Amino acid sequence: MRRTAAYKNGIMLALVAVIIVAVVLSMPFGTVGIAQAASFGGKEYSELWYNDVLDIATAKQVIATWDLSKVTKPIIIACVDTGINASHEVFDGVLTRNEAGDLLGYNSYQASKGETPETVNITDESSFHGTKVAGIMAMLIRELGLQDYIKIYPIKANTPGKDTFALSSVIEAIERSSSDSVQADVINLSMAIAGTDSKTKKDSDWKTDERLLFALSNAVQKSVIVAAAHNLAKNSESDDAYYPAAHDEVIGVMGLGSNGSLYKTSNYGNAYDIVAPGENIYTATSVVGTKNNYDEFTGTSAATPLVSVAAALLKLRFIVEGKDVPSGISIEMMLANLDSDRVIKGTYSFRTLDFGKLLTQDFSSTQYNYYAPSSLSIVGNGTLGTDDYYDAFYQKADAIEGIEFIAKINPFGKTDPNLEETVEWTVKEVEYLNNAYDDEEAMLLGYKVLNEKKGGNGLSFVFTAEHGGDYIVFATLKYGEKTLEISHKVHIEYLQYYAGNVRVTTADHATDYVGDAPSEATIYSNGKLLLGLTGIEYVDQNVDIIWFVNGEEVKVNGETYKGTTFNFVPTKSGTFVISAKYGNRAEINGSYTFTVVVKPAVSNPTYISLICVGGVVIIAAAVIAVYIVRKRKKVATADGASEETKE
Repeated sequence: MRRTAAYKNGIMLALVAVIIVAVVLSMPFGTVGIAQAASFGGKEYSELWYNDVLDIATAKQVIATWDLSKVTKPIIIACVDTGINASHEVFDGVLTRNEAGDLLGYNSYQASKGETPETVNITDESSFHGTKVAGIMAMLIRELGLQDYIKIYPIKANTPGKDTFALSSVIEAIERSSSDSVQADVINLSMAIAGTDSKTKKDSDWKTDERLLFALSNAVQKSVIVAAAHNLAKNSESDDAYYPAAHDEVIGVMGLGSNGSLYKTSNYGNAYDIVAPGENIYTATSVVGTKNNYDEFTGTSAATPLVSVAAALLKLRFIVEGKDVPSGISIEMMLANLDSDRVIKGTYSFRTLDFGKLLTQDFSSTQYNYYAPSSLSIVGNGTLGTDDYYDAFYQKADAIEGIEFIAKINPFGKTDPNLEETVEWTVKEVEYLNNAYDDEEAMLLGYKVLNEKKGGNGLSFVFTAEHGGDYIVFATLKYGEKTLEISHKVHIEYLQYYAGNVRVTTADHATDYVGDAPSEATIYSNGKLLLGLTGIEYVDQNVDIIWFVNGEEVKVNGETYKGTTFNFVPTKSGTFVISAKYGNRAEINGSYTFTVVVKPAVSNPTYISLICVGGVVIIAAAVIAVYIVRKRKKVATADGASEETKE
């Protein structure tokens, strides 16, 4: 009986084993089990104080159920910082590399200076700030067992030898991150600067720079942008907001202390979005010889990379679930609406980062209460002019390029995404009015519309001017009975508007500066004069130039003459004013015209001299002819007398 029972127990155990093996074999390819805990410098991730706060255990359990074979390319996190110690063991398997195994990265500071190094310099040789930031990401990625599915792309953006960042370098880094060559899903910016200069009390460029605003608006269409709130214990409402974290397009990260409260030095306020552990965060630092060093790192710079990994993980979740990956704006909205514990600071209540909630919460659109749109904003990648054109994108007519505009519906990230495709674009070619005009509406607007064209729908629009002139690009959103509208001016410089560089002059002086080129000439009625325009190389050559003589269009065979030069052939004497007109623009006038004084041909000294010389020649010829005739007669007379004598 005992043998029989033992025999039966053995059979049961064998059956259980077979079932377990069958279940394992039936799991889809690419499905992973719960990631084994990795050791970092002798420490397990589970030992870190924030492991439970972030609920890493639940996240690992969810990831264990994923079919990662659905992931065709890894999620990329661009780490914009001071570079990294790429040889540190913590980065094994998590950095972006090409097919040959070469490390991929970028030095945005060098690029912003126009330098193109043969090799990409991304080494972190200062305080290892970038290594610490990227190390936090790498440790968490490896702890979750996702090093094949989430990669780090390092961008060295700091000023050489310093832990500071020039605005131009950071803009270059953001543009590089969102470019087709990188296609970063997340951009980590562990940096911050005040929105107001403490000395001048003026807004800083980090708050207002047009190129930065466009770079952020462009990048957030696909990438999630995450930045640090800074560590000065300042309230964004009563003190000052810090950027880029305070920009609408960016997830601003505050720091959580190990006691469960907002960390004592963390900035805070409504300008920022989420709180993540920011005290004594364990991470990589330097490499000395063969020793890989680790240390603790405190501040919002340490909290930010945790949120960046969360954003990457959320995108990965949508891919695994077979859903369309949301835009960067939508991902930010999900993080801002995370159903997690809250941290109280005075009258503020901030959501905390929770990886368990991140992977289990229902983020369907029905979960949100959208706000009604309140206004539109607009940014573009053009270059602003100066003086009269300080508020307009400025180009020259010989170098017209497309300007991309991006509209933003406010409150940003809180309105129904379906409204984005209803934004309408319109371009009006206008003439600004300086004098009284009979159209009251035009006088009220300050311009009359010369031409109007539709530009399509959506949040973005590329405008390319057809020729020189003034344009206004409008973005319009109709919501119920409300119409929201925003616009931006564009000025294409040409002819008389080209900083005074265009005037009528003789063709052989067309390359002269306008102040040096002749403005008048004297010819005779039997002559001609080839005229041209200074600065003609600066205008759009595809637009017709019409010529005028004393205010009347020049015509050839009844048709208006058009050309870059004009051969003036007078039909009579007198004074003639030559001007020109570019396309449908105003006629050149005033001191920029050319005056031709035409005198009768007979008054031409050269002509008189020729007549005199001709007369002298004729008289001389006549005298000579008379002399010859007389001489011949004398000879003939003498010959006749001789013949008579002989007889």
